[in-house]
Amino acid sequence: MTTPGPVVASRRLVIEPFDAACVSKEYLSWLNDAEVMRFSNQRFRSHTAASARDYIASFEGTSNSFVAIRLADGGRMIGTMTAYVDEHHGTADMGLLIGDRTCWGQGYGLEAWSALMRQLFASRVRKVTGGALRPNVGMLRIMERSGMHLEAVRSRQEIVDSVEQDVLYFARFVDR
Repeated sequence: MTTPGPVVASRRLVIEPFDAACVSKEYLSWLNDAEVMRFSNQRFRSHTAASARDYIASFEGTSNSFVAIRLADGGRMIGTMTAYVDEHHGTADMGLLIGDRTCWGQGYGLEAWSALMRQLFASRVRKVTGGALRPNVGMLRIMERSGMHLEAVRSRQEIVDSVEQDVLYFARFVDR
């Protein structure tokens, strides 16, 4: 398995490999925005162009994918996704960031998530997983609406705003 090539998720989105050209002031602003990163453990780090390039390099030579989510109309990048693939077990764990806050609540996350999941299933992945903190209602809805089912809960696993929060893990198997 390799990083997916350009994938048209819908008439509204294009998903393509994330590369060094994607590292922009806007992208770095997402990574350093407390509200955007509220439920991500990336909130504990300060991100720079160099740290972003190092992250991109960590995907080279692996089965894992780091992709940019772009609006089909105009090509503006609005987010990113990851897929950490275990070829031995036929599994992939996905992550999603819609960094452009003006795009929140418009269904782009679900469209992108579903498209990458289809791509992974088409490339011999048999199971896709993802997780989110309980208060991250938007991400929980995306996983549920994409056909994933709650698989596990790690109670009081992480702390957000001084409150212990559960992490919910979802999964979906390839349709047979």
